[in-house]
Amino acid sequence: MMNQVPIEKFIAEIPKAELHLHIEGTFEPELMFEIAVRNKRALKYQSVTELKNAYDFRNFWIFITAERMFCWKNVIFMI
Repeated sequence: MMNQVPIEKFIAEIPKAELHLHIEGTFEPELMFEIAVRNKRALKYQSVTELKNAYDFRNFWIFITAERMFCWKNVIFMI
């Protein structure tokens, strides 16, 4: 007979994976500028500091209605 492991212990010990992720939330401004420069793409923001300031959302509504840097996905990764 197999040893029974409490479900909490089983769940705590199994490997975990991120199943859904928005790159905007993980993409550091410094890396965004590095990739834009590498791919010879202009960004709306002129500096890392200016871009960081654009991340200062006061509430969720401002976040979801912000001009997507935003639109960067369609700009900086194009080769």
